[in-house]
Amino acid sequence: MFMPNISIQISANTVAWYGAVVATGALLVSSYNAWIDRPRINIKYQKGMLIINAAPLYSEDLTYFVITITNAGRRPVAIGNVGIMLFKGGALLLSDSLNGVNRVLTEEQPETQITTEQDLLDFSKVYYIVVYDKAGREYRKYFNRLPSLKKLLFLIKNYGKN
Repeated sequence: MFMPNISIQISANTVAWYGAVVATGALLVSSYNAWIDRPRINIKYQKGMLIINAAPLYSEDLTYFVITITNAGRRPVAIGNVGIMLFKGGALLLSDSLNGVNRVLTEEQPETQITTEQDLLDFSKVYYIVVYDKAGREYRKYFNRLPSLKKLLFLIKNYGKN
């Protein structure tokens, strides 16, 4: 039985277009993976929290300010220090972040909490909450982006009295 010879001719332009499409697709997939793998931290806060059944560490008579830090990315993030920045340039470093606990946020353990006594804070002076990871990156959660009408009226009324 006789088999005919089959020949396929592919031009150089076709090969070039094929290579360009494959390279562009690989670039898009690689960029997407790098975007997904970046460290992302979500910061939430709660005022007026009572803690019960935690007698040795926390008092049931006090109200606490709780900061919840969540890893929204895929890579582990080691949390360093947590602080509160004030309007006039001051800063408060929360001692709960200094207690030596290794706070590594992973997909299995994505969140940690920092607590402090609420009576120690004047929330009218708080500008934002700042979280530093061990790599030196800074994450911010602004307390009140826009001041309330009451605060604006107060600032206008007391302008220049300091």
